[in-house]
Amino acid sequence: MKTVFTTQEGVKMNSELDFGSTANIKNEFHFLMTTYETQFDEEFDYFYRITDDGYIQLASSYCNDKLEIKTQYKLQFDTKKEDLIYVVHQLIEANHFYTGYPTLKDSVIFTQLEFDTIISDIKNPKIIEKAKATQKITPLITFLEQQQLHPKPTGFNENSWTANCPSGGNHFIQVVTTNDQWGCGYCKRKGGKEELEKWLQERKSIEDQKRLTTMVKELDKGSIQTKKTLKWWLKRY
Repeated sequence: MKTVFTTQEGVKMNSELDFGSTANIKNEFHFLMTTYETQFDEEFDYFYRITDDGYIQLASSYCNDKLEIKTQYKLQFDTKKEDLIYVVHQLIEANHFYTGYPTLKDSVIFTQLEFDTIISDIKNPKIIEKAKATQKITPLITFLEQQQLHPKPTGFNENSWTANCPSGGNHFIQVVTTNDQWGCGYCKRKGGKEELEKWLQERKSIEDQKRLTTMVKELDKGSIQTKKTLKWWLKRY
């Protein structure tokens, strides 16, 4: 009997949601589609599985690597295609901010029009919410722009934004403009404009110390040897 590892529903974004291994059930999955994803148009293969206890699962494989279950939901529509459209929609909507929107290479179930409709159904409401957000620029958003942290509305709702993390890492901080608060789960920092200013000053002090150490080493060799160090010194002092 084909059953699920867990009855939880949703899209797997991290280790907190585990749909189980496909090692012993790989042959139960059926090919759905191949998509082009990321800025490099890499190919991802997607497969689906419908269980005897009423769930539909979507799994993916990259470069014929191991098959990983990405999303799982209870069956809720009259046809298999409708359930597949739903789970694909949920997966793309959950991941598009990080990976962008995929394009379809081929599918044994979806037509090009059906796939494009999934994408437009995700995009269109977000365009409206982004437009609303840009009409409500708050002091925190202005400050983020001044610090060149490039705040952008997410489209989830008119008060949801992201910005580059002050840490310099390849991740974002989440911003809520209803109360001008921000948070970074990766760095475990949060607060308002005051806390952000403090964090930026901390980062600047650390960077200044590194550059000062570099300059001292260069001076020990006779002079400031790089334009980058000289430019920082003149700008800083």
